[in-house]
Amino acid sequence: MIVGVVLGLSASASWAIANVAVQRSARHVGAFRAILWAQIIGALLVAVALPLDTRTAAPTPLDALWVVAAGAAGLLAYVCLFYAFEHGRLTVAVPVMSSWAVIAAGLSLVIFHEPVRPLQLVGGAVVVAGAVIVSRFARSTTAGSIDAAGNTRAPRWLLASFGAALGFGLLIPLIGLLTPVTGRLGVIPVAYGADIALGLPLAWHFRVSLAPPRGRAWISVALAGIFETAGFAFIVLAGRYAPLALVSPLSSLASAFTVLYAWAVLRERPAKPVLLGAGLVCAGVITLAF
Repeated sequence: MIVGVVLGLSASASWAIANVAVQRSARHVGAFRAILWAQIIGALLVAVALPLDTRTAAPTPLDALWVVAAGAAGLLAYVCLFYAFEHGRLTVAVPVMSSWAVIAAGLSLVIFHEPVRPLQLVGGAVVVAGAVIVSRFARSTTAGSIDAAGNTRAPRWLLASFGAALGFGLLIPLIGLLTPVTGRLGVIPVAYGADIALGLPLAWHFRVSLAPPRGRAWISVALAGIFETAGFAFIVLAGRYAPLALVSPLSSLASAFTVLYAWAVLRERPAKPVLLGAGLVCAGVITLAF
């Protein structure tokens, strides 16, 4: 159990660094180019360790369905993640996105029949409440569109943050289903490959440039790929030692680290209610882990 907790915290640290790199890479080359090349780098990084991986089950036709589902969830998660970080504020987008831990923990309880404690239910409710507060007050303090009635609509990047939460919330349990067949490290390039395979036709259809980055832009793209992939490696390895309902919230502590970075380094200063909501999300994520 302790090893699982340590790996979950390691995933959190990796994703905190990845969040910053994702924002920089998306702003340098655009969200879609950054996603593609970051995932290619991440898959190549994992490929080095694949000979050490172990598989405990033979593939079945049902596993092909899980691969497609993981690809769709990953595509939703990463497109929304990179878009939200490219256009939005980390202090707002990250707490909303971190509500994925509630979705992942809830699905893990259903799929893997992991036990739930009353305190975890409280933590989940606090995360949801914090995300709602962030969404409500961020809508009135950030640039959005105005509808015919004169009401302010949520900016697209805020909606994308919720899309990322849903995508990652679905992706983590699907990865848990696939690991016996693919191996705990092998599931990462499988998931990346599936969402790239689904995303490329869409990119070509909408004429989105996927050209390789140039010059110094490679640095931020490479860091995004390395640390995002490291976070996934830590979380799938952690699932060997601790329930996903525990590991998922621990890994989401990246939200607290990222918000602190955005406050201290990027000088983001959202409205006080937004900070309150962000604080509730972080507190709820911590509570989920106990």
